[in-house]
Amino acid sequence: MKGLFLGIFLFLLGLVVVFGLIALKERRRALKLLSELRKEKRAKQEKPRDSSKLLGRALSLIREGIVIMDPYGRVVFTNRFARELLDIKKEDLGKPFYQAIKNFDVVSLINEAFSEKYRVWKEKKLKDRYVQIIFGSDMDEKVLLLIDLTPMKKYENLKRDFIANVSHELKTPLSAMKLSLETLEEECKGNQKAQLFISKAIERVSYMEQLIEDLITLSQLESVNFHVKFESLKLLPLVKEVLSALSDFIIKKGIVVEIEVPEKAQVYADANMLFAVLKNLIDNAIKYNREGGKVKISYKEHLNEFEIEVCDTGIGIPKSHIPFIFERFYRVERSRSRKSGGTGLGLSIVKLAVDKMGGKVEVESKEGEGTCFKVFLPKGRL
Repeated sequence: MKGLFLGIFLFLLGLVVVFGLIALKERRRALKLLSELRKEKRAKQEKPRDSSKLLGRALSLIREGIVIMDPYGRVVFTNRFARELLDIKKEDLGKPFYQAIKNFDVVSLINEAFSEKYRVWKEKKLKDRYVQIIFGSDMDEKVLLLIDLTPMKKYENLKRDFIANVSHELKTPLSAMKLSLETLEEECKGNQKAQLFISKAIERVSYMEQLIEDLITLSQLESVNFHVKFESLKLLPLVKEVLSALSDFIIKKGIVVEIEVPEKAQVYADANMLFAVLKNLIDNAIKYNREGGKVKISYKEHLNEFEIEVCDTGIGIPKSHIPFIFERFYRVERSRSRKSGGTGLGLSIVKLAVDKMGGKVEVESKEGEGTCFKVFLPKGRL
């Protein structure tokens, strides 16, 4: 009997040991499988994301248009802003640019610069946006970039309209004020002290009038509706008209004026704009000249352009200031400019007017010796 119980006990003990070993083995297997799963999950998490997809998403969020083409001109990538402006559909990827892009002007620009490395065009209106178009190319791909200038354009328009409106509003009361002061000056002829103060007041009013005139001229030149009226003009009568308008200042400073302009000299330009250019250049040559100095106005004809030169023997412009003289309200010496009645807008008007007529302005100056401004205008249809 005891032997039977012992046999059963040993049998049960053997079963416990066997099942324990099996359970231990299964546990080890489960732990190993769990460890492998964790490693696999960790590897997936640490695996870098597709950078091209991330870049594509980022480029679709920016407010600049991007069109990337292969060396043969097939569109390989566009972002959302470019698709909106150029009416490119997603299914157009892989097509040549002249089929994918629906704007004929942009297609013409790309076609024109397709073999060049880099080309920049001035702002162009696409739909309701003002954009600057840049085309770049290298050995692998070609990129069309559309830079949105609309916010800047709106700001510039608001600023220009504000200046123009304020200038027009101030013009009438200033004219009335100047007339009143001139009348008062006549009435106070016997009072030297009163006349001195009145003459100073008239000078400041005259300065304000000139400033307003310059602001109005600038706003007109910058206006979208401004059109250049080109015509064949005789230069000499225009120069004499400017000198006549400035004759009082010429006599006051004892300036000697030399005119080297042939009677038959003609230019192809806008009469009002060219008058403004000459007036500002000659006016500066007088203002910033020394007493008894000389102003020389000359004319030269080149193969494709005309050159008008205005030189003086005045104070000159320091070399470090020359790159900035065409900026608005920029003065080399503020105290001297204010004393001479300069508004700081004359050369800005000159630069803008010459640009509008398709020409360019150059300046040469030596401090203490004088300054020469050269205006180059294309011959056009003379």
